[in-house]
Amino acid sequence: MTTELLINQIKKQIPNAYLNTDLKGYGARKSGKVRDLYTIDDKIMIVTTDRISAFDVVLTQGIPYKGQALNQTSEFWFDATRKIMNNHIVAVPDPNIMIAQHCEPIEVEVVIRGYITGSAWRRFKYLKENNKTLVISGIEFSSDLRKDEKLPEPVFTPTTKAQEGHDEEITPKELISRGIVTKDILDQLTEAAFKLYASGNEVVSKSGGILVDTKYEFGLNPEGEVVLIDEVHTADSSRFWLKDQYEESFEKNLKQKGLDKEYVRSWLRDNGFTGDGVVPDLPDDVIINASLNVIKAYELITAQKFKPAEEYASNDRLMSNLMKYS
Repeated sequence: MTTELLINQIKKQIPNAYLNTDLKGYGARKSGKVRDLYTIDDKIMIVTTDRISAFDVVLTQGIPYKGQALNQTSEFWFDATRKIMNNHIVAVPDPNIMIAQHCEPIEVEVVIRGYITGSAWRRFKYLKENNKTLVISGIEFSSDLRKDEKLPEPVFTPTTKAQEGHDEEITPKELISRGIVTKDILDQLTEAAFKLYASGNEVVSKSGGILVDTKYEFGLNPEGEVVLIDEVHTADSSRFWLKDQYEESFEKNLKQKGLDKEYVRSWLRDNGFTGDGVVPDLPDDVIINASLNVIKAYELITAQKFKPAEEYASNDRLMSNLMKYS
């Protein structure tokens, strides 16, 4: 499919963005920002919608094909990273669905950063401008860092997992002292996260990309083993840049153009929304470019051409595929 045909397809599906799941017969639905969860005996069904969140707020509009691209990106990475850590995935019966083993989530967002950008840069800039110690999540940063600069080595900047509102910056020591995790589990999370990040960067680099930063989530399976859950190296959980654009943009102090949802965040920020008040409507061109970013990220990461599902995501399609899986 040419880019022009893909753009036309995306535009056609803007009114049909898959936002609300209603899969009858699969138990109570629990809705997250992007995913809906259903319980099936000792398994959970994870449905990835076209919803998009920014500044911890779920927008009223969706991004066509976002759910499919995110789900299939995670499928790729869950398979590719089994050698580093086990995960909870059992089957993928539909482009927007994963069946997973039920796990007890570990209540921490494991964030690994290879570059000083995004929220970390904004925090760093605030601290520097107010003559405060340049410490983020217990890590002291060099005062001469420039925006988007590669860090000497990747860093772990965890946050709490807020059920409502904003995630909270926290240090590894505080995670233990507050009883959120034990030292043993934190050590396992940290070791796995750095290995996952290195593996991700190695794969993405071969396609001309940079895995700038990323978020991982972990859980305990019924046997008490720490496993990887949720999503891995997607355009929602990670920031990607293209190598050939990075150096020139960095040297000229230009805004980095990534294949992630920072594009939508930037548009919202430029239009006066940073999490409070009324969310402005996204224009069609912003929705189309956001969809293209998710699709390009999938292609960059997997080295596979994205193939839109023949039938667009809907409750009817998902129910049909679930019945075949059952």
